[in-house]
Amino acid sequence: MVAPMVNQAVSHQTNANVEEELGLAAARLFGKGLLKPGDVVSQRIPERQAFVRVRIEAGRDIPGTFEWVDMTQPSTDLHQRIYQARPDVGAIAAGQLTWCSWLSRTDLTMPAIFDEQVRHLGVEAKRVGLSSKQTGPIPALSNGANAYCLDDLVLCFGMGLERLLLNIEILEKCAQCYVLAHSSGSRVRRIPWLIRYIANGRLRKDEKEAAALHISGKRSVMKAGY
Repeated sequence: MVAPMVNQAVSHQTNANVEEELGLAAARLFGKGLLKPGDVVSQRIPERQAFVRVRIEAGRDIPGTFEWVDMTQPSTDLHQRIYQARPDVGAIAAGQLTWCSWLSRTDLTMPAIFDEQVRHLGVEAKRVGLSSKQTGPIPALSNGANAYCLDDLVLCFGMGLERLLLNIEILEKCAQCYVLAHSSGSRVRRIPWLIRYIANGRLRKDEKEAAALHISGKRSVMKAGY
């Protein structure tokens, strides 16, 4: 009974409430040094068939300019293309994450090195050789992962805004460990296949449930357990 009650509550949020929530999330990521000025955070608002985004601004604790986008209208916008291609995605961060950007510069894909990484981000943080400014489909996004390293920025997804905040932290911590280990010349071992299989299976199940909620016009609710 909890999820329906939460979804009913968020359906009555005003634009100001939604913007405040997104602005605080962006401020948190900026305050922790995870995002930088110019980076963008967006949130799907399925009950309105729209999404809202905000750009991190230098000199401001909380961004002040929000853009609402109607998803029923055709567009080549990167965020809209992602939301349309991945109905499970409820929030997106696109920017110059410190450690993940290193993966892009060195043309590396981060393999599955931690179980928490696979559980929430997928089996890899894939290096995708294209620019965010290119139009058209992005086939690489269909693998269901929540982290990708493009030529000019890093993409991190969450089934909701709260999950996105946690996923970015997981992504940067895992990337830092991988970058340092790889730079040392040491062998980086992947976690056992059975753990990868179980953890990724749980992620896929959560994503399927989130997609169904978003398609029905409801927001997904983050689960408390692992």
